[in-house]
Amino acid sequence: MPAPFEIDPDRLRDVDRHGRLRRMPAPMEWLDPRHRALLGWAALGAAAVGALAALTVAAFALGARLWAAGFALATVAAAPLLAAGPLLDWWRHRRGSR
Repeated sequence: MPAPFEIDPDRLRDVDRHGRLRRMPAPMEWLDPRHRALLGWAALGAAAVGALAALTVAAFALGARLWAAGFALATVAAAPLLAAGPLLDWWRHRRGSR
């Protein structure tokens, strides 16, 4: 069943509690340079941790316990890369509001 009417986004207005019109902010552009950097850092962290974890499992399965221990330590050391993208995004938002 089709909708009885359509909403025209150009005619939408935001009103505060006193009935005064407020400017509607433009929608944020997705995949602008900031978002691409965030996704890039997240992908780099996930790929690094995933590859090192896979090498840990492979070395352990092959019986190379010393190599497996080394790769496990490298996996733990690379884990902070997973937080790099969100931390950079948080810092940019925090810095922009000052």
